[in-house]
Amino acid sequence: MRISLAATSKQLSALDFLFKPDSIAVIGASHDPEKFSGWILPGMLQVGYKGRIYPINPKRSEISGLKCYASLSSLPEVPKLALITIPGAGVKQILSDCIKAGVKASIIITSEIQYETSDPNKERIELVGEARRNGMRICGPNCEGVIYLKTGTWATFLSHPSPLQGEIAFVTQSGGVGEFVLHKLWERQVGASGWVSSGNEMDLQVADYIEYFAKDDETKVISVFLEAARDGPKFIRAARLAFEEQKPLVILKVGRSERARRTALTHTGAIAGRFGVYMGLFRQLGIVRARNLQELIELPLALVWEPLPAGNRVGIVADSGGMAALFADQVSQEGLSIPDLEEQTRARLAEVLPSKAKATNPLDITALVGPKEIVGILESIGPIMLNDKTCDMLILGVSYWPRTVFFEALEALGRLYKIANELGKPLIPVFTAITPKTHSDLLSRAAELKLPIYLTPETAVASARALAEYSEARREGLDS
Repeated sequence: MRISLAATSKQLSALDFLFKPDSIAVIGASHDPEKFSGWILPGMLQVGYKGRIYPINPKRSEISGLKCYASLSSLPEVPKLALITIPGAGVKQILSDCIKAGVKASIIITSEIQYETSDPNKERIELVGEARRNGMRICGPNCEGVIYLKTGTWATFLSHPSPLQGEIAFVTQSGGVGEFVLHKLWERQVGASGWVSSGNEMDLQVADYIEYFAKDDETKVISVFLEAARDGPKFIRAARLAFEEQKPLVILKVGRSERARRTALTHTGAIAGRFGVYMGLFRQLGIVRARNLQELIELPLALVWEPLPAGNRVGIVADSGGMAALFADQVSQEGLSIPDLEEQTRARLAEVLPSKAKATNPLDITALVGPKEIVGILESIGPIMLNDKTCDMLILGVSYWPRTVFFEALEALGRLYKIANELGKPLIPVFTAITPKTHSDLLSRAAELKLPIYLTPETAVASARALAEYSEARREGLDS
């Protein structure tokens, strides 16, 4: 089913001013590092935002080396984006000023807007309507802002010394979750194309951002933390568009318990709905379900860098018998298959394996070889396992080796990864003994090679499941 973009083209061009503005006004900018509003300008300058920055604070003449202005009307130009960090009592008036001035997008960091009448919902609807009629869209309130690394857009109080650009876009209704995910991603030496914290969504919703990133050339996978979809049909259209554009959509949906649903209502003001309904909808729309925050980070990595498998049959190689058994259990629990190897494969393996090793699936190469021999063994058995016609993908479990061997193994895996790509089979290497803190250089090299390295058996097998499910969805297509 082909989706028409006629209905969304105006929105998408409007969102360009949110993610790619050439000028930003920070209304309520502060020099105080103890305030959120004091973190914004240093972050913009550190990241290297390429546009013009206008701090607005009538009590200051300069902040962070930038000239400070008394009001929106005193700026030398109308900014494309206004970042609003003032107390709630003044937000409505500032929004009205932005609309009248011709500002194209605004982000309301402030947690709550104070309205003037006993019917705040009516006031909100009228304010949003006025903004849309005048070509302005609103992110928030109660959000942490927007990041788009291609242009250096850093319209947030989030702070990070070295953010990395990549191909995964994150959309999180929770700002705190977004911070966690981005920090963990960058800790893994992997980049993001962009991020938006949607907050209470008085105007723009999660669905709008999914639509935007579905058409974004810098984004290959969209990863979403969802408390509730405010507009069901709109969410479905956005998910269909992402599928049509071949942008895998990974979603962590909270609200399985009644208490979690009530928390979502309190936090975002949206009704969470029945968890089972969402899960059924995800299956129909080809959405990959993440079950925890780690999967929200790891599954997109697999979908960015791995080819889609032809089926769900998994080959397993591990240098530990216990790890091989653990992988076998988890693969089965995920609904994936562990096939018997072809006779030809077993014969070829017998020629290169140590005498006591058995050519089976899972394949335990165990401690029969030392660190010096392990790289050669991997390069020998890897192509044999990948060429087995009963296996659609290969999990490779690696435990503790000396540091120098890890780097040699990484280069060998890079060569295996090329073979796997040519065969259209995911290669899923798991380095269980490394951490981002102790092996950041290794992970950085893996990122350069565009080689996904998984740190736990659980996320590795979950990634295999995600690849198999999304591949099946692509083969079958979506119902009209």
